[in-house]
Amino acid sequence: MTVATAKNLRQNATGRASAALPSVIVLNLFHSGLGIARQLAETSVRVVGLSSNSGIYGNFTRLCEVRRAPDSQEHPHDLVRFLLSMASEVGKAIIFPTRDADLVFLDRFRAELDPLYCLAIPEHHVLNRVMDKAALAKIATDAGIPCPRTAVVSDLSELIAESQNVGFPCIVKPVKSVHWREGNHWKTIGGRKAFRAENEIELERQYARIAQVRSEALLQEWIPGKTEDLVVWGGCVGRGQEPEAWFTARKLIQSPGEFGTGSVVASEPLPDLVEPSMRLCFALGYEGIAEIEYKRDPRDGTLKLIEMNPRHWDWHELGGSSQANITWAAYCRLTGRSAGPVRLPVRKAKWVAEDVLLRQVLASFWEHERVASKAWRAIAGERIYGMFAWNDPMPCIRYSLSTLVPALTAAGVRKIRQRLSSNGNNTRIN
Repeated sequence: MTVATAKNLRQNATGRASAALPSVIVLNLFHSGLGIARQLAETSVRVVGLSSNSGIYGNFTRLCEVRRAPDSQEHPHDLVRFLLSMASEVGKAIIFPTRDADLVFLDRFRAELDPLYCLAIPEHHVLNRVMDKAALAKIATDAGIPCPRTAVVSDLSELIAESQNVGFPCIVKPVKSVHWREGNHWKTIGGRKAFRAENEIELERQYARIAQVRSEALLQEWIPGKTEDLVVWGGCVGRGQEPEAWFTARKLIQSPGEFGTGSVVASEPLPDLVEPSMRLCFALGYEGIAEIEYKRDPRDGTLKLIEMNPRHWDWHELGGSSQANITWAAYCRLTGRSAGPVRLPVRKAKWVAEDVLLRQVLASFWEHERVASKAWRAIAGERIYGMFAWNDPMPCIRYSLSTLVPALTAAGVRKIRQRLSSNGNNTRIN
């Protein structure tokens, strides 16, 4: 069941030596989960990472125990049994989710898991309001926080009618992100988080695809601007909706470009994000880890709420550059310890998803886009990486050798064959 036995023996010894500190279980070891292990590496907390993917890069970290476990989305009942069986070994451990599917899983089996574990998720009614994008937009608007014009539609006629109120261009996305991740839905919609439509014809075409997986969808005003207009408050909120650790950041590059996740993100002081973020948390009655994203509307300079994540996100480790250890703050909150006040200024640094960024740069060569120079400028300065760390290099090394290099080689061969085939067809035509 273990991936690295020698590493586990060392970690088990550490765990016994620090039995007074509750253990931590991390669901999945992608960027978010790996960042959790690294943020707790300097503590004496025993960390167990559960992974359903035998080849994922996080499996090779030296900073936590790694165990194969069922996937929370594909095999939830098996994962419940797995967690119940290991409860006596790890004690009243804290479980940190790293995906929306993990949130749904922990909330669904809250009654079974709560007596044995400490679940790092909000109360059911709070979690549901955050994950429901329409409910979140209404609560935010009622609290005086600007949002894009939003409507929920259930069929084509509602879609066309509401588009007149929302206006064009507009975007269509799921009411809850997990709706498009279930079963084969993600493949059916082409791995997209949202679709943009410039007019009614495009909107109908996009909705026809979306309706194959779910008729209910969120129609929302498109806020113009660049990736750099996307800004984020990230932190841990304590009792009374007071921030216990937080920092602010700006996206520089994301993948895909319009609706992706940040592949290069820079921390920087953005004081005007703090007050609306705390106001939103107060309106929700929210406590715990949160990522709150806004887009600054270039038409009037207004910050408009885009989304809120009630869990760790890919680049949360960036907070460490400003001495804002989000994971440790959450751990202390859940275990009744004091993490100490964090009121230090946000210091500039960058987080880079090197695997995603490299794919973007190499893909741009084939499309004759000038992404490489932009990427080089974006990552200049102090930075940390999603996979690579000097004290934990194996995740990046193993991923590069087993996944990235073969994938890039195969993609390059396909592109070359396509070019050769295209050139051959042109020659025959001429």
